[in-house]
Amino acid sequence: MLLLRKILFSTALLFAVGLSSVSLAQSAGDRFTVDAILVEGNERVTDATILAYLPIKTGDEIDLQALDQAIGSLFATNLFENVSISRSGNQVIIEIVENPIISRINIEGNDVLTDERLLAELDVQPRRVYTAEVARTATQRLLEIYRLSGRFAASVVPKIIRQDNNRVDLVFEVDEGPLIKIQSIRFLGNSAFSDYALRQIISSRVERWWALFSSTDKYDPGRLDYDVRLLRQFYLSRGYADIDVVRAQGGLLSDRSGFAVTFSLKEGPRYRLKDISFTSEIESVDISRLRDLIQLEEGDWYDVRAIEEGLLNITNELGNFGYAFVNVTPEVFTDPETQTLNVQINIGAATKNFVERIEVINNSRTLDNVVRRELELVEGDAYNQLKIDRSLRKVRGLGFFRKVDVQTLPGSTDDQSIVQFDVEEQPTGDFSVGLGYSSIDKTTLTLGIKERNFLGSGRATNFAISTSDTRADYRIGLTEPYLFDRNLRGSIELFREQVKETSVEVETQGLQTSASFNAARDYYHRFGYGFVTKDTVQKSSTTATSDTGDEGKTVTESTISYTLGRDTLNNRFDPSEGYLLEASQDYAGIGGDVNYLRTNLRAAYYQPYFFNALVLGVRGRAGVVEGLDEKVSQSGRFFLGGRRVRGFDGSGIGPRDTGTDSAVGGNYMYSGSIELISRLGLSDDLGIRWTVFSDFGSVWDTDYPNGVTGADDDKLRQSIGVGFLWDTAIGPLTFYWADAISKSSHDKLKRFQFNIGTRF
Repeated sequence: MLLLRKILFSTALLFAVGLSSVSLAQSAGDRFTVDAILVEGNERVTDATILAYLPIKTGDEIDLQALDQAIGSLFATNLFENVSISRSGNQVIIEIVENPIISRINIEGNDVLTDERLLAELDVQPRRVYTAEVARTATQRLLEIYRLSGRFAASVVPKIIRQDNNRVDLVFEVDEGPLIKIQSIRFLGNSAFSDYALRQIISSRVERWWALFSSTDKYDPGRLDYDVRLLRQFYLSRGYADIDVVRAQGGLLSDRSGFAVTFSLKEGPRYRLKDISFTSEIESVDISRLRDLIQLEEGDWYDVRAIEEGLLNITNELGNFGYAFVNVTPEVFTDPETQTLNVQINIGAATKNFVERIEVINNSRTLDNVVRRELELVEGDAYNQLKIDRSLRKVRGLGFFRKVDVQTLPGSTDDQSIVQFDVEEQPTGDFSVGLGYSSIDKTTLTLGIKERNFLGSGRATNFAISTSDTRADYRIGLTEPYLFDRNLRGSIELFREQVKETSVEVETQGLQTSASFNAARDYYHRFGYGFVTKDTVQKSSTTATSDTGDEGKTVTESTISYTLGRDTLNNRFDPSEGYLLEASQDYAGIGGDVNYLRTNLRAAYYQPYFFNALVLGVRGRAGVVEGLDEKVSQSGRFFLGGRRVRGFDGSGIGPRDTGTDSAVGGNYMYSGSIELISRLGLSDDLGIRWTVFSDFGSVWDTDYPNGVTGADDDKLRQSIGVGFLWDTAIGPLTFYWADAISKSSHDKLKRFQFNIGTRF
């Protein structure tokens, strides 16, 4: 009977644990007192560690069930491949086989996704203990990665290769399978909008042969969730307050060639706004003023975007009065019979707030004070949402951060807040190499190095070289955004320019300095001083240079300048919204050899469309220079072409010397550009934006018309062109091609411009 019991007990343990075994050498009954516990077979795991996991200790009175529990406890550690327990008298002997250690992890059969890409996603490393669960989890993760890449037919098989010293190689044999994309997208239950219109709203796309680098045509369940939100937003912004996207699903076609995606909708009726009402627990709130912040009138189709924007405006307006934490919630009451609805805005209770602390986080390189000096609030100020928003825009405008977010957190008391600026830094150094070709300069090579945030101080430095067969330009500069720790932006630039024409060589060198400050919101003032010396060497006689008297001598120019402007652009380097207005004057005559007054006007306007998918940019300049008791020599005139009017050489527009064919400039100038920038039709993965543009302008009139071609030619010059802006792995690349559709015979063209750089 006793022997039978032993056999049944051992069988039960083997069935429950699998690899475990319990053998009883002898028995003196169902229960016994443990005199000693011996551990055998362990190499890496110490006796003390094993004993610590055991639910039994020396001196315990135990039975066979306790031994069973001990085996389960040891297996639960995932440290052991096999555990067996035997009893010798009142001694418990534990014999273990440790789980092996992973020596190497290999992936075989993959081609589309690299080893580095796949291994980086796995939560398993060499020298880790191997278990079947480790292999299973890693296999599932690899399959998930392949599904996210559109390869739903991929298979992954883990393989274990035993090595010496209880080590294993973990190998995943991969069959990537074909790329499975979306073959069809259809909608059910839609009557207000066609399938075609709804397909333009969602992010998923049917496979297109030309979209070689697109990822939107890959089936992704996560993207379907995003598409559902897009569809709801689309309907809610057009009056369909009851819209319900019942189901969004994708099914693999029977031949496994692709997915069919289906959206099931219940549109419901379309509602017009009947009334907007308010409830407020803040007594001092002017309800009538808040109503004006919602751009939706009675009788308009219901638009959830207008409501959401209005709620944001209301929250910000309350923040301007010191209410940092206000719960503003809408309630919508629909009447299907009349197809009208009422919106009730509920404003919760709040107390006025003060800024207890301002924090800047995640800036590992940029100094805190570089961010803080852009802020319009300090600790102790009354909370003001408007000032926070303006501060946020100014910090983003620095160009030092890829992302800037601000959040308001509760302070140590109910009436205090912590304002936290969370930044994500980005490279601020630019190294660029440019290549261009023109009929005059032939091949032009440019080299530039810029650092906008030198040593995290906010200072900007730049060095640039431009060389060609006919000219060389060298520049080095430094900008201090807060000169003398005040709201005063100072800059200095040293330059040297050499121009080699057929009959004349001109060498210009000097410096430019400026100081600017912001006097009010978005307004700025800038004062500047420049000193230039110009040496002209006449290699052969020409009428134009002889008349000006510039040849064979050194001419000095001492200039002071003043600029007034307003800048609301959302980004100084890549604007997509806002405008710029600027007027400036340069007066030459504080010493030097020339006397003139030059006036410049500059304007720019950017407006996004289609949810920022398309940006319209309009830019313009105009200028006039007048001599003071003397004629304006060549050094004081305007020159036009190049970046301002693409398709023309750098100084390719306007009057030219009949002897050297070089530009002599003009006293009057205007230029402008109309441009569309977008990535419509291109995958976001490419990082490419395309642009189409038309540039125009003219420069004319000289006080020395002899020996000059086109001295009074004010004909409009115009070009049209296309361009690509590509954020490559090594840096930004720009390409422009433009052709002049209106020009004069003496103008010089430059159709092609190319530039590539890297960031550091």
